[in-house]
Order: sequence, then structure tokens, then C-alpha cells
Amino acid sequence: MIRSVVFILACLCAPAALADPVGTGAPEECTGTLDGHVVEKSTHEALPGANVSANGQYLADTDAAGRFTLRNLCTGEIEILIQRPDCASTSKTVVVPDTGSVEIEVATLDNEVIEVEDKAPPPADMRSVAVVSGEALERTRGRAFSDALAEVAGVAQLRTANGMAKPIVRGQFGRRLLMLVDGVRHRSQDWGIDHTPEIDPFIADSLTVVRGASGVRFGPDAIGGAVLADPPPLLREPGLAGEAHVIGASNGLGGTLASRLRGAPEAMRGLAWQLEGSYKRLAAPSTPDYALDNTGVLEWNAGAALGYRRRNAEYTLSYRHYQAKLGVCNCLRVESREDFYAQLERDRPLGAELYTSELAIERPYQAPAHDLALGRARWKLSSGTLTATYALQYDHRREYDIVRAAVTGPQFDFKLTSHDVEVAYEHAPIHLSDHWHLRGAAGVVGGAQVHHYSGLQLVPDYQSVGVGAFALERLVGHDVELEAGVRYDVLARTADLERIDFLRLVRSGQIAMDACGDASGDSIACASTFQTVSASVGGLVRLTDAWSVKLDASTASRPPNTDEQYLNGTSPTFPVLALGKPDLRPETTYSASLTTTYHSSRVNAELSGFANLIDDYIYFAPAINDMGMPIFDVLVRGTFPRFATRPVDSMFYGVDGGITAAPAPWLELGAQLSVVRAKNTDDDSYLAFIPPDQARASVTLKRASLGGLGKSFAMIAGTLVRKQTRYELASDFAAPPDAYALLGAELGTETTFGSQTVKFALQGTNLTNARYRDYTSLLRYFADQPGRQVLFRVSLSFQ
Repeated sequence: MIRSVVFILACLCAPAALADPVGTGAPEECTGTLDGHVVEKSTHEALPGANVSANGQYLADTDAAGRFTLRNLCTGEIEILIQRPDCASTSKTVVVPDTGSVEIEVATLDNEVIEVEDKAPPPADMRSVAVVSGEALERTRGRAFSDALAEVAGVAQLRTANGMAKPIVRGQFGRRLLMLVDGVRHRSQDWGIDHTPEIDPFIADSLTVVRGASGVRFGPDAIGGAVLADPPPLLREPGLAGEAHVIGASNGLGGTLASRLRGAPEAMRGLAWQLEGSYKRLAAPSTPDYALDNTGVLEWNAGAALGYRRRNAEYTLSYRHYQAKLGVCNCLRVESREDFYAQLERDRPLGAELYTSELAIERPYQAPAHDLALGRARWKLSSGTLTATYALQYDHRREYDIVRAAVTGPQFDFKLTSHDVEVAYEHAPIHLSDHWHLRGAAGVVGGAQVHHYSGLQLVPDYQSVGVGAFALERLVGHDVELEAGVRYDVLARTADLERIDFLRLVRSGQIAMDACGDASGDSIACASTFQTVSASVGGLVRLTDAWSVKLDASTASRPPNTDEQYLNGTSPTFPVLALGKPDLRPETTYSASLTTTYHSSRVNAELSGFANLIDDYIYFAPAINDMGMPIFDVLVRGTFPRFATRPVDSMFYGVDGGITAAPAPWLELGAQLSVVRAKNTDDDSYLAFIPPDQARASVTLKRASLGGLGKSFAMIAGTLVRKQTRYELASDFAAPPDAYALLGAELGTETTFGSQTVKFALQGTNLTNARYRDYTSLLRYFADQPGRQVLFRVSLSFQ
């Protein structure tokens, strides 16, 4: 006989840790069973860690899903009492019958409700999501932003020569992979393969990778997914907390300093502040055989935040600045078509014996800078939460080519100013029954951009204005959740083309002479308007407390970027002649993913399969002549392979996942797998720059204490990347590089001095000093990837 009962409590704060349910110790002849589920009254979230008593005797604690089971109960009345220190207690007399089951609703009295101060945990995302935080994020300190995500299943990197890279999620990168910093879209020149995100990884307290189209919530740029960099929250109680990191690197030689200080004054309750900054200086790294000349890094970042909380209102102001000087490898030079193909036959760049690993950064190099000013207000209303956000961003990218000594300025100068506004309303849970409730949000967004460019022929100036609206609703039950959302966006853009640039596009066949109206002036204004719709539906089923399955289906449309329409030229960091296509239409994706997760005290696992059909996929790849050969153009500045933008229909599909198991408290095992397939369905050819299959495995040994030190660990990890066998030789210029295996390891420990915790770690990558080239790296046509790297990290934290 089984009896079920649901308890609804009013709760003050987030769930705490819990213990396993225990039996009652009742006599053997008592065989009744009572299943209970405890949820928080205002949010209907599961409430773990609550004490369950019957007739004054403690019997059990609720588990992670807020459930408990009492066994060996005798027939008759028992009084169930639910208690947790931060919640209003509730009790109910329950009759345990001889047979059958009875459902009873239990709710607290109105005068027992305690105001909710902390947000309920966010609901599970319908897409496949990975979060890098805590110790996992700590181990990435000292790496570039993209490197910090590299160990997430389904994530690869599009690399250039000096650590510059951007993440690839399930084959999507750049324009189709949205970056958000503190909830704001990162606006920058992200169209180039070498345009690494201007984001300091030290600002993040957690990094979240959303794998799959997320256009409804984040906008059409998230057609392939999103990466969220979330800083730590400001202090809510008076006090002082901080952290500092010192990292030394062996290849290229140098280091990184970073710190963060957070405070909240006792004299002014509700006020909190934060200061942060970092500085990185690295020499050019080396391959196992030679240096990658002129690939040093100089980077610094600074930021501040100020917040104020009063009753049901919260206000935040923040500002962050990023500044870098990034050298471009001298190996990225093409003198002629014959020289390019001759380079492919060599195992090292011509003149590599003269390359050096130095701190000095000379031409060619990049100098990107980025500013983000953010203001946010949040009001808790009786019916929900209203949030208003305004962000101002200024992105200034300068690129310096090799020129005569008399020339001192940049040859390419991009200035992008962006304004973003969002007003979102999240309504309070609507309780439909004791087992079902609705959660949802709606909002409006707006943005404007002004782009100014000066320098050699490449991209035009433009102005754009966009608005959008979205709505999401989720039906939440104990074991089943359903979600649906829709979003509409409209974007109006005007590009101002210099007459010489316009005529060049006309001559190359990329645009018609009358496409932009009057073409007789010195400047031709080409206007475009795009309307896009995103929609998604998803479902989640909890098969057990540990095992769940979720299905997501969505569609989204992304308008073309200005560079995809009007790109016309070459740059020192991407040595190709690039041509846009002005008459591009929005690309539309139809995607689905099926994900299963398992989370228990010893095992955490996720496996996800996905398929993504994209109509009018905006494909940027080598241009092919009538004989099926790549086209090369001879310009005054040299010889360059021609890359052109064109729409094709495409299909992406694959599988990714990972598992972490702890068979013993001192042992942790991990494994990951990522497989992506992509084809041009128009002609059944393979798409370029699709990551090859890769797998990763790790073994970690842990000790709670070691000698006079605290927690210590030793980890060894291996990564295997297969050779990409799905390629088109004309599009890739050369056959993909061979498969490779990399070995890494890390040792770490910590100690305390009063309230301060100091952590030490020694980390190594490519410990065998293997020579290899990465398929998703522009460098692979010219040189190898860096060799052995050793990092030594010291971190201090206090609160």
C-alpha cells in the first residue's frame, strides 16, 4: 500500500544540502508506505533538506527533488510535520488506510508566509547546457577566453597564430554563436577568423555554453548557441571579499596577474561595490622545432561595478575596458600562387631558422579595444519581476600591416558604437493546481549601431536600428515540463559604399549596377531591411530523481551581417581576398536536439544528439573556377586566394556528451566525445572548417588533506583528435592534417592562513611536445601549433 501527499511551504532562501531518507524503525507488521513531495509555496520549486517528522519523531529529510518516502507505517492517523530553518513550518494529519492511496493538499496559512529574499534556482534549460564554474573554472585561469571553454563537450576552436581563437559550438562560430557578458550581447568586429572575442575570462564567475539554437531568448544571432560569461554577484551582506591570481607560462614565456575585490559597507546597508583588473604579457610561443615569430601578447583589462538594494528594488552600474596588442605570425605571408602551394609541401615556414620567441611585437599586429558600460534596474512586484537594462559598447579595432618606415598609423581602423536596451518582465508562478504551475517571461529589445571604417579597401560604414519582442512560457509539473516561445525582430541597415568599392563589387559580379538606386555619386547608400521570426518548443521528463530526458525543436532566422554583404578586400591577419554578396537573404535554421542527463551522488552524465537544417546558409569559403580549382588574385600588396560569400542549403548533425564518475571519494574519472557532420545539401559536398571528431579522458586523484596542506589533487588527461576525412580539396587547399594525441597533467593543493585560502597548481599541456596541426586553424597552411606548455598558478581568496 502506497500513500502520496504533497506539502507546500513558504521558503526564505535557496535549497540546502540534504541527507538520504531513513526508515521509521516501525514494527515489522506495519507495511504502509507514504510518498511525499515538498515544494516552496510562491515558486513551486522543489524544497530539499527539509526535516520530516511523524507524531513528533524525526524520520527523514527531503532529497534533491523535494521528495521523501516513509515505510513500515501502521494503519491509522499520523501527524506529518515539515520543517526547515528558513521556512514556515506546516503540519497535517494524515490517515494511513489499509488499501489504496489518498491525495491530500497541504498549504501554509497566509500569515505564515515569509518574504522570498533570494531567487529560486533557474529552471533546467531545454537545450544541452554546460557550465564551467568552481574548481573547473579555476583550472582554466591564465588561458584565453576561448581556451577556457575548450574542454566542454561539443566545443572546438577556430585558431590563428598567437592564441587568438574563437569557440566553435557544434560546427557554428562567429556570427552564429552569440556571446553575452553580464547578460548583454557582446558587440564587436567578430566576422574575421582572427577576431577573437574581446572578453577577459577573469571577469567570469561562471561560463555557460548553450548548445543549440537559442534565438527566442537571446536573439537571432544565437542561431547556433550562446556563450554566457557571468560575473560574481555583488555582496549582499556587509564585508570584504577578494581574490588574486599569479600565473607564469613557459611557452611563450611570460605571465598573467589578475585580481578582484568586492565590498559592502556596514554604514550604508544595501550598497555594494566591486573592482577588478588583469594584465597579461607573453612572448611568442614555439612549436617543438621553431618559434612562431612575432606572436607575442600584451593585454590588460579593468572594471568596476556599483550596486544598491532597497526593499524590492535593485540598481547596478558597471564599466569594463579591454585592451590588447596581438602579434601576427610572420609566417602568414603569400608572395604568389606557386609560393603558397610550395609552402604546403614544406614541414616548416620558409626562414623559420631565423624566427625568435621574444616579447617584442612588431608589424603586422592587431590592437583591439572594447568598452562596455552597463546600467540595470530590477524591481520585485507583487505579480513578478521587472528588469530594465541599457548597455553602451564601443569597439575600436586597429590592424597594422608591414609598410614603409615612414608610415606609423594603422592600415585598417574599425570603430563600432552600439546601444542596447531591454525591458523584460518575469511573472510570478501561476498555480494551476497542486501539481502544475506556469512560469514565463516577456520583453522588448532595441538596438542601434554606428560603424566607421577608414583605411585600405575592406568594409563600408553603416548605420543600423533594430527592435524585437519575445515571450516564453513554461508549464511545470513534478516530473514533466513543457516550454514554448516566440520572438520577432526587425532590422533596418544602411551601408555607405565608396564609389570605388561599389564599382569593384559590380565588376566582380557581386552586385548589379542599379541595386542601390542612384550610383552616380562619390558615396552610394545601400539600404536593407530584414524581418525574422524565432520559435521554439521543448519538453522535459524526469524518469527518476536522477535521470531526465529533454527534447527541443526550434526555428530561427539570422539576417546577414554587413561584412557578409559588402566585404571587399584583404587584411594582414587573414591573408585572403574576401568578397561579400549584397543581395543575401536571412538564413533560416530548423533544429532539433534530444538530450538525456543523469545526476547522482557519484555519476554525472549527459548525452545529446542534434540535427540542424539551414536554408540559405551564408557560406564563406574559397571561390572555385570552372575547372574546379581555387581562384587566386594578384594585387599590389601580393597574391591572395579569393574567398567569396554565397548562400547554400546545409545540414549539421552530430552527437556530444560526457560523463564524470567518482567510484571512490579519492578518485574521479571523466570522458567526453564530440562528433559533428556538415554538408552542403545543394551539391552534396562537405563544408569547410568543421571540427573533426575528438575525445577526451581524464583521471583525477584527490586527498582531503596532505601533510600540513588542505585539499590536494593530481590529474592526468588525454585528448585524441581524428583526421578530418570529410573535406573538399578545392575548398581546403590542402588535405587536412594528420590525427594527433595530446597529453596533459596538473598537480594542485591549497592551504589556509586565517580567513585566506591560497591555492597552488602546476599544469602542463602537450607534455610529449608533439608536432601537430589543427584542422580548424588558419595556421595549419603555414606552421605547426605550439609545443609543450607549463603553467604555474598561485591563487589567493578571502572573505
